[in-house]
Formats: sequence, structure tokens, C-alpha cells
Amino acid sequence: MKKIILSIYLLLTIFTSNAQTKLFTKDDDVRVYMENKWFSNPNGLKINYGYISELNTYGITVKNKHNANFYYINVNINISYDGTYAKLNGISALDGTDLRFRVYKGKLIVAYGEPEELVFSEE
Repeated sequence: MKKIILSIYLLLTIFTSNAQTKLFTKDDDVRVYMENKWFSNPNGLKINYGYISELNTYGITVKNKHNANFYYINVNINISYDGTYAKLNGISALDGTDLRFRVYKGKLIVAYGEPEELVFSEE
């Protein structure tokens, strides 16, 4: 009997800790988390996901230190298998180039794993 109770306790503990570490389980979780938040880096770049009124759609806005805006639309969201991060990529509304980044709790990383990787912190 004690072994059964101990086994149930261990299983509940494992499931509870897994549920607490997951940040995203579906695309809407990513949208809700990102919307109306700005992420910035020391170079003066800022990134936001939300409604872009100039284009009448949702997308990614990148703002440089001179307040010039660059918009990326048709955003695709892929959530990691463990739910700790999501990959987002969008297409430039200006020239069709691609922007890809990973969003974690409190930060996002552009060009993840590359030598020119940029880390942005939540403002």
C-alpha cells in the first residue's frame, strides 16, 4: 500500500513540474504572450509581435534606434516539443526577406546558434 501511494505521489510530482515548465502549448499561447510586449537589445533594436495598423494585419515589428519600423507578416509559429520556447518567422512586407527568432520566457533570440546571434530582453 505504501508503495502505491509513493508511486502516485511521484507521478503527480512529475506531471506537476512538467506543467509548470511549459510556457507554450498552442499558437494562441505564443500570440497572447508576445502581444503588446517589446523586446530590446543593447544596439537599440526593438521587436514586437502584434497588430500592425499600417498593414491591417498581425505581424512582427522591428524598430531600430532611429525609430524606423520594419514589418514582417505571414508569421509562422512552431512550438518546441517541451513547450519551453517557440520559433517564429515572418516575411518582410518590404522586400520578402525572412526574419526568424526563438522566444523564451522574458527573452527572444534572433539567429539562434549562429555567430551573429542577437539576444533581446523583455522591456
